[in-house]
Amino acid sequence: MKSWNIALNTFLEIKNKAAATGQDLWNYNRNIETCLAYWARLTGEPVYTEMLRNLELCEFKNLLLLKYANVTEAVLDGETVSPDAFWDLYDGLYRECRSVVIDIVRECLVLTPFRKFRNINESEETSYENVRDRISRASCVEVSDKLDGSMQSARFYQGEIVMAGSQSLNPNFSWRLKDGLRMLKSLPGYEKMLRDNPDLTFIFEYISKQDRHVVQYDTEGLFLTGVRSVLDGREASYREVLDFASRYEIPATRLFDKTLDEVMGELDDRAASEAEGFVLNIDGFKVKIKYNDYVFMHKVVNTLTAINVVIENIAEGRFDDLLSKIPLPFRGKVMRVAAIVRAYEKETNEAVDAAYRTAPKGSRKEFMVWVNSNVDRKIRGYVRMKYLGQPYNVLKKSTGYLKLKDMGVTDYKEVLSE
Repeated sequence: MKSWNIALNTFLEIKNKAAATGQDLWNYNRNIETCLAYWARLTGEPVYTEMLRNLELCEFKNLLLLKYANVTEAVLDGETVSPDAFWDLYDGLYRECRSVVIDIVRECLVLTPFRKFRNINESEETSYENVRDRISRASCVEVSDKLDGSMQSARFYQGEIVMAGSQSLNPNFSWRLKDGLRMLKSLPGYEKMLRDNPDLTFIFEYISKQDRHVVQYDTEGLFLTGVRSVLDGREASYREVLDFASRYEIPATRLFDKTLDEVMGELDDRAASEAEGFVLNIDGFKVKIKYNDYVFMHKVVNTLTAINVVIENIAEGRFDDLLSKIPLPFRGKVMRVAAIVRAYEKETNEAVDAAYRTAPKGSRKEFMVWVNSNVDRKIRGYVRMKYLGQPYNVLKKSTGYLKLKDMGVTDYKEVLSE
């Protein structure tokens, strides 16, 4: 009998096909691979190997956590898959693999956190027009606070509390999860709520001063943001979530009495350090709407975009203002990028000045001929502009701003590593 949950169905499909080979399902080394990866190998079917390549798997005791990965690098049949198409692969499998947890022996769902939901205007289904159309036909529309922390989920299962982070099940290997469990025990309402409702997954946002993101909170805790049934996947409305929080006296997200247009009109009103944005719940269909400054700052502290934003702000003389907005945990990364950019800027400007001082200035023609013959092609234009009294910026080119590769840096991972 099929489950409502595609992640569990896929798990069982792979396990059953592995069992049909007649080989021992449990003869694998947990230090090297998970049961699901082992079973996929036993089947010999390439589709399962390709499918699992886009998942991060975490096994602990008899539990297996599945979390989507490689959204921008997924490949299907040798072709790169767009981020939009990624979420529809394998009948939408990855949407459900948002740290879903399965009991590998009892073959059942243990934790069922939110399905993946996206930002407004990030895809066709979350376009402003489609969201407005959904609202016009909806029976329940809610706007809640989008908290800027880490998701953790918990449930009372088989006589004990099971808790997971976004990629972890073992608290001994995750300080965030270990701290989340500590917070769970800090108020009696948490455990009572879990024990009273054993068929429900409770979803929290873990907020900690040790785990600061972009928003700078002055409080810590596990904030209840969702409730979902493991039996049928039904998600509670935010009003029901707040009812749970009230009954068990635990902190939760907030609800706002706002329309979509009111929310969209406020996106410039808050600084990134103050708030992330909103979650719009339309009859269970969720959409994220983030403040514009938060979107910008989130880019600053993530991967290659961080590099490009730092270069642009140094080039435009806005770096100090940018740095003042960046949370302390991310400043080391940004300062490493800034050091490279400023060193390149200084060295290049010095090279331009040296060439200008050396060049003959008897006539314009003589100057230009000398520059063409004696100056590195990379800085010839700047030397000419200096001679002509025209402004120039060595961090800019005709197509925009320089990249780190233009400055001779090829190992971006080393630059961005903490």
